[in-house]
Amino acid sequence: MRKSMLAALVFGLLPFAALAQAPQAAPAPQAKDAPKAAKKAEKKAAKTPKAEKKDKASTAKAVKDDGAVTDYTPLPEEYGRKFFCPVMGEESTVNPKTLALRYKGKTYYFCCAGCPKKFKQNPEKYAK
Repeated sequence: MRKSMLAALVFGLLPFAALAQAPQAAPAPQAKDAPKAAKKAEKKAAKTPKAEKKDKASTAKAVKDDGAVTDYTPLPEEYGRKFFCPVMGEESTVNPKTLALRYKGKTYYFCCAGCPKKFKQNPEKYAK
């Protein structure tokens, strides 16, 4: 008997009938529940790559190959990569603050905030 139940009985807070009802243990999981648990674990494992893809997709904005100029955020895997700004011709390195655009399936990185604006005005002039 638990100490708390015994104390309640001694002080008259617990009727004798409550002692007759012993707490019941939860039923043990049956063998047929095991396959369900395994399937749930498999589904979680299968969802993990999708979650990673979604994470990358949220970092890099939608890429269109229809000739439209779209904004692009460089991924962490691209940091440290050397590039030449298509507008100014300056060599630089991709970092978290690097501005970039996608045009016809290719990524263009820029050295400063003014270059993407010029590129958007006439992408054919700067795309090589």
